[in-house]
Amino acid sequence: MLQPIDISVFLALVTAIVAIGFICLQAWYDRRDAILSDHRRLSSVFSCTRCALTYVRPRRREEAPCPRCGWNNVRLKF
Repeated sequence: MLQPIDISVFLALVTAIVAIGFICLQAWYDRRDAILSDHRRLSSVFSCTRCALTYVRPRRREEAPCPRCGWNNVRLKF
């Protein structure tokens, strides 16, 4: 048979489960944001001096050809 449980114990358990759920969600979103931030941080931005196109290439590169005209450009440094 089921034993009756006190309402204060039940509310404490529900509150603890909800709090643990929020802590897990926060940890998951923090990790996801860190991964996305690293991905953006490791990209290089270029501006073509010939056709004025601004474009992004993955990884840290010092030079990359323009996708529109093929001109080799140096990455922008901020």
